[in-house]
This record gives sequence, structure tokens and C-alpha cells, in this order.
Amino acid sequence: MESEYEEKRIKKYGGRLKLYNTLSRSEEIFVPSEEGKVTLYVCGTTEYDYVHLGHGRTYAFYDVLVRFLEWLSYDVFYIQNITDVGHLEGDVDFGEDKVVKRAKRERKHPMELVEFFMRKHLEAVDKLKLKRPNIMPRASAHIPEIIELAQTLIEKGYAYPADGSVYFSISKFPEYGKLSRVKLDEVLPGARVDIREEKKDPRDFALWRKAPEGYVLKWSSPWGDGFPGWHIEDTVFILKYFGPQCDIHGGAVELMMPHHEAEISQAEATTGVKPFVRYWVHTGLLTINGEKMSKSKGNYIRLEDAVQKHSAEALRLWMASTHYRKPLDYNERDLEIAEKSIKRIVNTLRRIQESLEETPEEIPVFLDQIEELKENFIESMLDDLNTSKALSFFFQLITLTNKAIDEGKYSKKDLDEAEKTIKELGEFFQIVPESAERGIGGADIELVNSLLNLIIDMREKARQEKDYETADKIRGKLREIGIVLEDTQEGPKWRFTSTL
Repeated sequence: MESEYEEKRIKKYGGRLKLYNTLSRSEEIFVPSEEGKVTLYVCGTTEYDYVHLGHGRTYAFYDVLVRFLEWLSYDVFYIQNITDVGHLEGDVDFGEDKVVKRAKRERKHPMELVEFFMRKHLEAVDKLKLKRPNIMPRASAHIPEIIELAQTLIEKGYAYPADGSVYFSISKFPEYGKLSRVKLDEVLPGARVDIREEKKDPRDFALWRKAPEGYVLKWSSPWGDGFPGWHIEDTVFILKYFGPQCDIHGGAVELMMPHHEAEISQAEATTGVKPFVRYWVHTGLLTINGEKMSKSKGNYIRLEDAVQKHSAEALRLWMASTHYRKPLDYNERDLEIAEKSIKRIVNTLRRIQESLEETPEEIPVFLDQIEELKENFIESMLDDLNTSKALSFFFQLITLTNKAIDEGKYSKKDLDEAEKTIKELGEFFQIVPESAERGIGGADIELVNSLLNLIIDMREKARQEKDYETADKIRGKLREIGIVLEDTQEGPKWRFTSTL
């Protein structure tokens, strides 16, 4: 049955996904290089500090993209790298490696520091309910490949060794800047780069850096002991695991220049295959109360703190409520609304389960409306993953289902389809409990029921003893935490607040 449904899905939606390609500045129909398969590469983090909420926003979007591509029956090979060496502060030639600098401060070996933050990173994204990439390669584990690529670029005339370092010659690659739309003669070198006198052009960037005396992270190379530049690792990973071309390359928009420009230059100069990436898909930045997130401003939010303060479902809903290319602003009010929305979803699934015991109608009542809302949802996702628009149809389905239950106008088939559709569509964003028996954040609904029934019994006892003040206080406290207690002919019943 599932394979039949999948075949219909492929026939109906195959070849209709549109993605905004930063390279062309336009939406394009997505066509992978190999039919039925997708290669996806997303720039990972430098493991010298805790991952922050901005990382969470970016990776949550690509998680949605992977899930939707798989729903469209693509076989997705997803890579997200781990940078553990070579990322200098400010990405300028005189800067210090971020990992090495933090390790000195912590009095630890750099790789011990990387291991600690990498584990913290994985714990945080797991709590956010993100799928793990197929592989997460580390720069330090690919030093031979990095050296080989640098040698190849030297042999082809695109790079040159100088005083133990190797630099890519930007002037040899006239197309540098085609992604960011910065012209070659407008490319400005970083501040104080004149310190590196061995460079032929101050705009050239390092493929391999000479290690200072006593440097901890260094490897032997044809040019002496050193370590890789930051830009080269991503190119190496893609060429090694995907080949000369990648279908989709992702990352935050701030990486476009110079990081992604450098990737393109290195790859296309090496292989001659253009474009190196078929679809560049960038995410917008995260702000905190309208300001750019910054440690110096005190508005830096660790992802692990965010997933402790808010449910993963609420965070995922909040993230998906803004289009991925737009800036996303963090504020507590929006997260509180998201939490209420998750309660609304859970309450709807609970009401469906309860209502299935009583099915007033035998003939479907709103089945066609469910199908129409689902179709509108999918069409929105096909349109450059317009998640905010898709979610509007998702919550229309929630409203439709609750209204049908309130009015008693539904059949078993209606409710079965509503439940199935809510779970299927919510799966893209991970905003729906894993099953109808699970509650917010994975809490067991049976346990919630037991605790609430205990509280309700206490209220009933207070009412029987005419202690109405206590009874009203219990009811009021429940409402404060989003639980409505209703007195019916069959006895008291509870539900999560369903109105926003």
C-alpha cells in the first residue's frame, strides 16, 4: 500500500520542486545530476565553542529539506563537515586558529577541546530532533587529500608556494565573485594583510599555511610543516565523496563571500567542471530582538540552552514559521506562541482519539477539505520550501478538525485521515509527537492523564465538600498552564487550550 502511495506521489510531484539558486538569483526547477539521487553539502561548525541558536536555525532548515526530498522519493546523500583546524579568527593571514587559541586558554590539547565541543554539538542537535548527516568528515582526517589538492592547483598554475605556505592566485580565476556578484577588481583584501609580504597579490587566499615554531596543530607537507587553510576542506570533501559536482550546497548567507567563492574557485580550477554546485541554497541570519546575535552584546544563545528552555517542537515550529531566506528574530513572545501551538496540535490528536469512540456519521463529511489543504501544503513546499505558507494550511487543518468535532459532524474515515495527515505533514518540521500516544517533548500521555485525573479528583472532592474557593483555584491554575477543565454531563473533561 505504501509503495503504491509512493508511486502516485512520484508521478504527481516529481520534477516540480523549485529552489532559489543564489548563483542565478532566481527560482529554478530542481533537477539533480543523477536521477533519483541528491548530493547535499552543508557547511558545518568550527568546534571551538558551543553551537548557537543561529546554527540550529540553519541546520533545522536543511533537515526539513532532506525530509521533503526523501518524501519526494529522492535518495539523499547528506554531508556536513566538522572544522577542527585551520579556521583563523577573522579569516585573515595574521589571525590565530580559533581552536588553538581556545585550547590555550583552557589549557587543553586542541583535539581534546574539539572532541568536547563536537559532542556538545551533537547532543544539542539531537535534542532539536535533527537527522544526522550521512557523514561528518573532519579536516584533520583529510590532510593527505588537502595537500594533494594544493599540489594539483600549483601544477595547473592556479596556486603558488611561498615561504612554506601555498596561496590561490585569485587573478588566475577571472570568475571569482560570480556567486556574490563581487567583481574581481572590487575584491578587497582583509585588514593588515600586507603583513604577508610573500603573497603575490594581497587578495590571494591560503590553501596551506606555514606553522609557526612550536605550533601544536601541524603536519608535514612538501612545503614544510603547516596546516590547511579554512576554505580548502569543503572543496576536498565534496570532490572526495561526491565527485566534481554537487547538487545542493547550503550554509548561512554570510558564508557566500569569501568562503563559498573560494570553494568554487578551487573546485572549478581543479576539475574544469562548471558549475561546481548546481544549486546554491543559503539561509538567512538569526537576530535577537532585532539585533545581530553577538557574544559582546550579551545576546548569544547556546542551542543547548534553548532546547532546555523550550520544547524541540516549539523551536522547530518557530524556525519554520519564517521563510528560510529571510532573517529570523528570536524573542520570547514568539516562542510562547509556538509552545501554545504545539499544545493545540497535541490536543487535536487527543480529541481525535477520544472522538473515534463516537462516530456520528458513516459517510465522510470533510474528507475533501483535508485533501485540499494537504495539496495546498505540498504546493507551498514545492515552491522553494515556503514553510510559513505551508504551516498556514497545516493549522487550517487543525482548525477544521476541531470544528468538526465540536459540531459532531465527522465520520471515522474523516478523523482517521485527519490524524494521518497531521502526522505526515508535521513530520517535515518535527512538530508533532511521534505517535498519538505521545505528548509534548515526548511525555507519555497516559502519565499526563493519570496526573490530571488525580488533580481533577481533588477538585471534585472540594466541590462535593462545597469548598468552591479551592475548586476554582485548581481550575484557574490549570488554565494558567494551558489546560482547560470543562464540566460536562458525563463528568469533568480536560483539554489543552486550542485557541491562539
